Amino acid sequence: MALSQDYKRELKVKAAYYYYKKDMKLADIADELNISRVTLNKLLKEAMEEGIIRIDIIDQDNTIGILEMQQSVKERFELMDIVIVNSTTGSYYDVAHAAARIVDGMMRDGIKISLTWGATLELLVDFLNGSNHIKDIEVYTLVGAQGRIGMKMQPNTIAQNLLGKYKGTGYVVNAPFICETVETAQSIMRDGSFTEIVDKARESDITLVGIGPTPNTAASISDMRYDIETVKELKNSNVCGDICSNFYDIYGNLTNNSLCDRFVKVSLDELKQHKNVVGIASGDHKVASILGALNGGYLDTLITDRSTMVSVLEMADRLGL
Repeated sequence: MALSQDYKRELKVKAAYYYYKKDMKLADIADELNISRVTLNKLLKEAMEEGIIRIDIIDQDNTIGILEMQQSVKERFELMDIVIVNSTTGSYYDVAHAAARIVDGMMRDGIKISLTWGATLELLVDFLNGSNHIKDIEVYTLVGAQGRIGMKMQPNTIAQNLLGKYKGTGYVVNAPFICETVETAQSIMRDGSFTEIVDKARESDITLVGIGPTPNTAASISDMRYDIETVKELKNSNVCGDICSNFYDIYGNLTNNSLCDRFVKVSLDELKQHKNVVGIASGDHKVASILGALNGGYLDTLITDRSTMVSVLEMADRLGL
């Protein structure tokens, strides 16, 4: 028998009262009102739509805003996932902490992890909780080792520190980061020890990559990844950032210069074959490089902070990207 509108409204109020005020189970409410569970669910849904039920969410930390931004960015740049840390400081400490929590949550026996290098990745590994119960992980480095930047940012050292948190085996590129000649770099990358790592790393469950900053000749020497002449050369090539020492412009196009071919590294075409390339970066000096990486489709997942992401979106809007 069809219910009158007045009676339906009465039932909606009663259902809302029992469910939200008295915390009764749906089955018990249905029995109390002598209606089916299907009818009850429909009444509660209509009560919400008609404003009989109003839910206020106290969102002091702008969590909803972050969720909406994440969804918007995910759809706009066709990402598998994105994590935006609710921070306005642009501090890579906050981003590294968030990334460490995510990686800790993914860890399991036999997981395969590839990584590049950078200060944020170094901190991420430092922040990992680790576990003596997780074993047989495999860690691969994707770029040669650069002596000038200090041991803490070495990919091999980062891999070693990761294996200090979890039990497993490391497969590292034992080669210089940058060679004197293109021929030397090409010879190393044709060698079986390098190609074996490339092949194994292709099966990684997660690939952690730093996103290099936009070359800036005004930066202090200690903040530069490369020497001043290299930075000048990169700027002249319209480089806005790099992943695994593969350089690209703001539109995501790979840039060509004589320097690029002297690096020992895995290519971005190769990285695109990995299951989940996770870019981790934040700060004003990374805004253009993050946008270029997104435009190039080089990332599956991005971990950054709100301040940085706002700037990335503003730059994208200005450029019509």
